[in-house]
Amino acid sequence: MKFYIKRDTLAETLSDFTLILKDNPIKPVLAGLKIEVKDRKIVFIGTNLESSLIKTVEGEIKQEGTVIVKPQLILEYVKLLEIEDIEVSLSENSLKVHQAEFIVLNEEGYPTVKEMLPLEITKTNKDLLVGSLEKCKFSAHPLPENLALNCIRILFRSGYTEFVSTDSYRLTYLKEDISCSLEKEFSVPLESVNAVIKLLKDADSEITIGFSDNMLILLWKGSYFATRTTELPYPDFKGILSYNGFDKTMEFNTNEFKSALKKVITVAKTSFETKYGAVFDFKNKTLVIKSYSGKGKITQKVNMLKDGEDFKGSLNTKFLLEFLNNISNNIIMRGTNASSMFEISEYGNDNYRYILMPLALRS
Repeated sequence: MKFYIKRDTLAETLSDFTLILKDNPIKPVLAGLKIEVKDRKIVFIGTNLESSLIKTVEGEIKQEGTVIVKPQLILEYVKLLEIEDIEVSLSENSLKVHQAEFIVLNEEGYPTVKEMLPLEITKTNKDLLVGSLEKCKFSAHPLPENLALNCIRILFRSGYTEFVSTDSYRLTYLKEDISCSLEKEFSVPLESVNAVIKLLKDADSEITIGFSDNMLILLWKGSYFATRTTELPYPDFKGILSYNGFDKTMEFNTNEFKSALKKVITVAKTSFETKYGAVFDFKNKTLVIKSYSGKGKITQKVNMLKDGEDFKGSLNTKFLLEFLNNISNNIIMRGTNASSMFEISEYGNDNYRYILMPLALRS
């Protein structure tokens, strides 16, 4: 095997595969990147059995062949090179990349990875898809041990697409104008969501989304990504979103609110009672936020417009700030009492909503 490839192309391709290829003590070959040079194509293939990536890149082919290597060390080396064209060749038990040689892995036991022909659901702009995933992923359960919640639920509808995430303490809902030819619902693992976001950052083409059995498949120029979806039941979020018993509505300037929250978090993150917890006192035209810990206490005031009676509630300041970081217009908060959920949204945008459960803090 021998071919020439642009340094930037090789570095970008290797970097993409480090997103899904990790050391596997049970089956070490799964940490390997397969490079196939045949039929005038240079094809890179990687899988962790849960998700797979195939990329076809351009280059000058001198000799066909196949090899499996670990990409991380090669990537570090390629990034340091200053030449434009890199020679890659297979010599006995090593892969030669420019002036360095890297150990190759035994192909025995490497799974067969092929592109499945998906049933197309929709085509969409990559920025819209990436933005939607980023606006929701922060409230998914962070640990894979909770498979049912360690994901983003995507509901493809004929005239729109919905994105939902929850860790049982909060819930994010986003509705986007992405029309679909098929109506399907999938729970996409958070690890795969993070990989997709990074893979599509530099993509410059339209994204095709489809599926085959329980695999969600994304296609874009020269690239194929497939991920297994979670088949566990997802919580009934529609019942939560349909609640309309809020009798208090508050409006805030986003920048002013965020500035106050960041100051409160400096103390709230050290709280022994509830980390990141603070008491929110909605009174007249001013919100007073207080947090106490064994290391200090802090009080911040934020101007507001309020419709309804005064009341208090305790909230997780970090959770609240994570949603505020995704909006730019004024913040609308709706509540009922200290023991009921809050709904937060952006002024004039009912398609992006955040449900936050209160904490049990002493006021």
